[in-house]
Amino acid sequence: MRASFLLSALVLAASGPVLAAPVLPELPALPELTGPQSDYVEHCSGCHGMQGNSAPADIPVLRDRVGYFMCSQEGRDYLIRLPNVAFSAITDNQELADMMNFVVFGLGGNSAPRGTKPFTAAEVAKLRGRALATGSLIAARAAIVDRLVGTCAVPQSMKFFYDGQDQAAR
Repeated sequence: MRASFLLSALVLAASGPVLAAPVLPELPALPELTGPQSDYVEHCSGCHGMQGNSAPADIPVLRDRVGYFMCSQEGRDYLIRLPNVAFSAITDNQELADMMNFVVFGLGGNSAPRGTKPFTAAEVAKLRGRALATGSLIAARAAIVDRLVGTCAVPQSMKFFYDGQDQAAR
């Protein structure tokens, strides 16, 4: 009985209307990424966000802010000495310099001071050997930002990981 039921169901299904597969709309082509952009997506965007905006996570936003670190040698060095940069899986110093230049001048927008020079492979190679200790990152960032706010045209909001964080904590 069960076999005849299954056979009947198959015959009915075969004789019924044939449903066409749904036609999906054509997707626009994805933009081509440069090498530095691709490196950023692979190595940094998981935490800092695809467009450099990690808010409201307690991870520093890069978008329109990271370039402020370039107003002093200490701030500039800090960006390369961060453990995730210094110990990056990107072993080629020029590739890492190119990615960090994308971060500073691309994601950072107009936050880098005028006339700021891009990172070089030699600079990256030198600084990678002096990586910051993981335990001191928040304190190191706070101290550097305090000095930047006092000497450069850096907004007070840089003391927080993202704009509005001070209001969100209240």
